[in-house]
Amino acid sequence: MTALLTDISSWRGKSDLGEAQIDLVIDRRDRVINLCEIKFSVNSFTIEKNYEAKLRKKIEVFRQATGTKKALQLIMITTNGVSKNKYSSIVHSQITIDDLFV
Repeated sequence: MTALLTDISSWRGKSDLGEAQIDLVIDRRDRVINLCEIKFSVNSFTIEKNYEAKLRKKIEVFRQATGTKKALQLIMITTNGVSKNKYSSIVHSQITIDDLFV
């Protein structure tokens, strides 16, 4: 297994689009940044139209404020996963509580 160097932090910033907060940013040395949104939900978490728009805005505020040219991937960290619907395609991958304790 090959290790991948990363920088890990949270982030808060603003651009012309407004302000945004990213719960967890994983800046990887392979020119990819994972933007992690962390949500607690008793059932699987459902992304609705307005929340998808909020997530897209967060990603664009991050891109503008940081000036990054790296690929940005949205990762959802949830207790019970993300419900699949027409808005969930914004999520590149997901991590559940079970994944953290395996």
